[in-house]
Amino acid sequence: MKYFTYELIATTNEWTNPSAGELRFARKRLHKAIEKYWRELENLRPRISETAWKFFRYGRDDSGLHDARLLSFRIGDGLDYKPDGSSPFRLNHQKTSAIVEFLNYEQDFHYTFDLRLVSRVHADLFVDQDPSESLGDLYLLELTGTVGKDLQLGFLFATGATIVIKFKRLVFRRRRLKRKYKPGEMYR
Repeated sequence: MKYFTYELIATTNEWTNPSAGELRFARKRLHKAIEKYWRELENLRPRISETAWKFFRYGRDDSGLHDARLLSFRIGDGLDYKPDGSSPFRLNHQKTSAIVEFLNYEQDFHYTFDLRLVSRVHADLFVDQDPSESLGDLYLLELTGTVGKDLQLGFLFATGATIVIKFKRLVFRRRRLKRKYKPGEMYR
């Protein structure tokens, strides 16, 4: 993560029991990080769809992914290939891609980040405490530029787990779900 490191988030949320001085300093750093991030997003605007840009710039609370759950994280050279014997997997013609899917906290939106021409992936995913538990909730995400024309999408979970993917093209989809259950049922 370029702007929003786990250390900064943990300190500003007082997860690490910082001193009053450490907390003040971290909050100032967070405010500066937000300003720098918004400037970078403005520079990235021509490189992504308007829908994606608005999501990254304004997606918070009900329209964002804070406390969302990771549904799937797939990476490969043939994510769209159907291994059913009907057609060959054309060697040396495939491009690495990744698909990351989330369900927002309220469970009324499904988000898909389809990342094309992936050149690097770093994932430090771990289950919080007990292996029978889940990866936990997403705390935040950031889209940044890298050297050259690549983009980088990072996801930071409240546990400190991360996924960071470097790629060339983003296909962003957000689909409203018609929930047929009451919101409280998600806790059962």
